[in-house]
Amino acid sequence: MSAERIALVVTDFEGGGVERNLTHLARGLARLGVRTWLLVGDPEHAYLEDPEPGLCVLHVTEPRTGFLRAFMQHERPDCLVTGKLADDLAALAARTGLAPEAGGATRLVAAVGTLMSGRFHSHRWNPLKTRRETRRIGSCYRQLDGITAVSAAVAEDLRQVFGVTDVPLAVLHNPILPDDLADLAAAPCPHPWLAQPRGPGRPPVVIALGGLRRVKDFATLLRAFARAHQPTARLIIIGEGKERPHLTELAQGLGLGARLDLPGFIANPFPYLARADLLVLSSRREGLPNALVEALALGTPVVATDCASGVRDLLRDGRLGPLVRLGDLHGLTDAIDVSLRWLAADTLDRDELREAAQPYRLIPAAGAYLEFFRSLAAPGG
Repeated sequence: MSAERIALVVTDFEGGGVERNLTHLARGLARLGVRTWLLVGDPEHAYLEDPEPGLCVLHVTEPRTGFLRAFMQHERPDCLVTGKLADDLAALAARTGLAPEAGGATRLVAAVGTLMSGRFHSHRWNPLKTRRETRRIGSCYRQLDGITAVSAAVAEDLRQVFGVTDVPLAVLHNPILPDDLADLAAAPCPHPWLAQPRGPGRPPVVIALGGLRRVKDFATLLRAFARAHQPTARLIIIGEGKERPHLTELAQGLGLGARLDLPGFIANPFPYLARADLLVLSSRREGLPNALVEALALGTPVVATDCASGVRDLLRDGRLGPLVRLGDLHGLTDAIDVSLRWLAADTLDRDELREAAQPYRLIPAAGAYLEFFRSLAAPGG
């Protein structure tokens, strides 16, 4: 078996990093000549516009387990890659009982993009519930044939907290940056705040990207932005989610008014990132944030929370952008202030930012994933 028939499962599009990463990976594998399927819950999603030649997009129907079982029986992929726990569990159930020649030989791989133990830090998790969920997650991962992690911290979390020690586990860079990044970034930007080039003639624009969920902690970002000594600065948060009503109400209470825009999900955020003055990552938990890599690749300065994963390594212990403690309102306020002052003084080396993002280019990263998938199919893999 050569691991040249690979399926990737994205059943839940939320406009988040997991979905984008697996979609990019599917495109990269197809460009490398791999027979590739992308199994999706929403085939009309904007991420899937202009699919790569050679990439087959299929709509996952419910029940999910039945669909995956039928797919494995009919197509017999060498590897099936999932990015969320619910899909991991569905894939395991789907493969159960299948004969090797009828899909049972498919290698199941989880692409883990966040610190799984981070979910237990919420007040909603009591010790008993935490122990049960830890056992459930660990049991799932230990039944897989392989796991990829976006950072060494994510891999160590899987080993230490969930007991994943006997499953092949590789730390791999996500294929975050598309080959046509420059063209995507050069596309017209419809936002009036970004119509002029950044510089003294334009009020500074701070940008954030991600699903409007508690884990992104946009509430702290709004409070920090409101406190910063930047009365002309504006804030754009690109993304959609359940926290929109809360964030809108909070912004009104903070008096942000016309200084804040929540435009929702945007399929091509690169023109925004390329023209913004500063990206702020306020998350309480991340694996390796796409937005941070994308901003660096475009030479856009960043501020980020030190969310115990790959962020510190990416920013070289804060040398490429300030690192702030989780939920630290005063620290985030100061970091925004200091960063915008640096920009006004024009002392930033944007080439150094761009260089830090190069390992996340599409084809090199997809090639590393392909080599890992091949190793699982090799004798002893």
